[in-house]
Amino acid sequence: MTEPHGEESLRLKALAALELLDQPEEERFQRITRLVRRHFQAAGSAITLIDKERAYFLARDGMSSARETPRSKTLCSQVVIGRRPVVVSDHSPDSLTPAYQGLVEQLSLNFYAGMPLLTPDGYAVGALCVMDHIPRKFSRRELESLADFAAIVENEMLFKAAAENQRELISQVEKLRIRAFLDPLTGVWNRGGLFDVLNREVERARRSSSPLTLCMLDLDRFKRINDTYGHPVGDEVLKELCLRVRAAVRPYDALGRYGGEEFILVFPETTLQQAESQAERVREAVGGQPFQLPGAREETITISIGVAELQDEEKVEATIERADRALYRAKREGRNRVVVEEE
Repeated sequence: MTEPHGEESLRLKALAALELLDQPEEERFQRITRLVRRHFQAAGSAITLIDKERAYFLARDGMSSARETPRSKTLCSQVVIGRRPVVVSDHSPDSLTPAYQGLVEQLSLNFYAGMPLLTPDGYAVGALCVMDHIPRKFSRRELESLADFAAIVENEMLFKAAAENQRELISQVEKLRIRAFLDPLTGVWNRGGLFDVLNREVERARRSSSPLTLCMLDLDRFKRINDTYGHPVGDEVLKELCLRVRAAVRPYDALGRYGGEEFILVFPETTLQQAESQAERVREAVGGQPFQLPGAREETITISIGVAELQDEEKVEATIERADRALYRAKREGRNRVVVEEE
């Protein structure tokens, strides 16, 4: 490649000034790609820096372990060149580009959305992208969410160059942005984030004619834990509960806090019978081993689960209501069990 001139030369200098190329992987960037992938329920997510001849992955989730690829083989380069978002699926005109065909052939990906990453001086140094195995629509609201995540990445990229007071300001902005999506206690989706995931999964399930099943989870006799040990201990129990549940489900299953000690699990592409089996695994993961409480105390804590599958043309609120009815049946029948609501 010839020596870059003009705008490209200035862009590369801005990229080099960030001191992010060829560095050990950093958890702060990995965390963002995990969050982006979960938020969009996508197959993969990456923060890509576009160097002179290569695309360098600052962080990625759901992708190969390689840290770089030729610049010509990534759509992120087009995002940087145009300094604007790029959204491509296998039925759009841009799907004819060699870079997109490479994604389809090498990674079996049929969807790409990328948002430029800009320095304070306006140079596009990379892209934040999400990819999926199936074609999908990307709404204006989703594009705005991707732009919000890109702003978080841009703030993180400035950390090394920022003064101490600037770092604190950036940190607070990041926390505020992430708080909009996550429950601050447990780290799972909050109610707003949960319904965002649910609406997206409902649209995907109906588009692909695939099943979607929900589980309503509730801790058994949780009030006794709070009354006996205090609310701080109860909070620790909720956090440990979420850790156990997330360890027992698949990476693309979503867990959200519906309210109090009630949680909803979203099982995409899962029938009622399959979800019942997975719910049993979750119940055993929670109740199978005592919770360690302060003062070397142990408590066996169980959960009850109600399961319901999304029906044709049914609103997701109605599915939640049926899962909730099944949950209360589980409570009435003795707790620590899974009950399926079939109608």
